[in-house]
Amino acid sequence: MTTQRLVLALLLSLPFRAFAHETWLQPEKFVCGMEESVEVKLRITDGRAVRDANLKPDRILRFELVQADRHAPLTVQSGEATEATVPVPAGTSVVVLETAPKHVDLAADKFAAYLREQGLTQIQAERRQRGETQKTAREDFMRCMKTLLISEGQKSPADFAQGCPYELVLRRQVSRTLTFDTLRHGDPEPGQQVRFWNLDTGKLFRIARSDRNGHVTLPLPPGRWLATSTAMRRSSELQSDWRSDWASLTWQHGARR
Repeated sequence: MTTQRLVLALLLSLPFRAFAHETWLQPEKFVCGMEESVEVKLRITDGRAVRDANLKPDRILRFELVQADRHAPLTVQSGEATEATVPVPAGTSVVVLETAPKHVDLAADKFAAYLREQGLTQIQAERRQRGETQKTAREDFMRCMKTLLISEGQKSPADFAQGCPYELVLRRQVSRTLTFDTLRHGDPEPGQQVRFWNLDTGKLFRIARSDRNGHVTLPLPPGRWLATSTAMRRSSELQSDWRSDWASLTWQHGARR
């Protein structure tokens, strides 16, 4: 077994404490040799362990490799996980997986716990104002998941917006201080809770909230990282009360093979 695959095998056994239902893209490695190909898989945690995840084909809106203005669709391989073999060109590449909306009905107590977990305080307040705290919540949700891959010799990844309904963008890196944007359709979305997970330990490292300009700036030690965030608004669809957009971003800070 290669070192990279051994690390992934160990990662699958690590618990993701404190929160459940995080979903993200996980490459076998973030720093690649010139013109090397790597496997990128969809991962999910229930708060106790990490496992492979599989999306039905009709749930995938796009799965592609992006570099600058070049977009290359990725072919999903059959198996127990949604995955693809990605040829990594020189520089920084972004793999993006965007899902179609899915409807779910949640009992009032489960929806309240979910809002607390995701830091959606404004939705909690709106539910109280509308007298809906004991009402079943009807929700449509979708995901925008991104991972950053870089070629050997590049010091840090350079992220850019992918036009998702909601996404996280690693905007700037100065030494060990990183700045992220919370964007809705490319515009700043202030006041959003962002959770930072250390993929090497499987533990939650920090929770932050974007400022009025949609920025989150914080120091992070070198390692493999996952940032996640959820935005929610009142839905205009007849069958739903709420529309939520789940964003995740994985990358390696302090690049090494």
